[in-house]
Amino acid sequence: MDRQEAQKALAAAETAASRLHEGARWHAAGVFLLGIAMMVLTATYGLLVQPSVPYAIPVGLLIPLLLLGVYTATRPVVPRHHRALYAVITSAGAGIYTLTVLLGTVEFSGEPLWWLPGAVLCAVPFFLVALLDRRAGHSGTRKP
Repeated sequence: MDRQEAQKALAAAETAASRLHEGARWHAAGVFLLGIAMMVLTATYGLLVQPSVPYAIPVGLLIPLLLLGVYTATRPVVPRHHRALYAVITSAGAGIYTLTVLLGTVEFSGEPLWWLPGAVLCAVPFFLVALLDRRAGHSGTRKP
């Protein structure tokens, strides 16, 4: 390989890396927006809970959490140990959501002091994954 071919290969690699980092930025923003959606949906459900509301509605509100699980499981390239960390974060998010909705529906129907902090806690796993993705995207851009 001569010098000119090496420069072309390096330029192609830099172009691919910049596209990858730009994509990671958008992915982090998307996960953050999923967290906002989870927070709003949980708070809305909790503050508008009526005794006649079917229990299928909270299951439908798990769609953002399902999308988070799919997103973290299908990433082709992740930094070391992030797959395990994503699994723990997603599982913790499912536990937080389950606890918030079950206890809230039974004991704190329509109580803002329960549902607003609970909704924020339900969004925390999304924010953690977005933060990890953002940091992973920036770690490759630093030069020694």
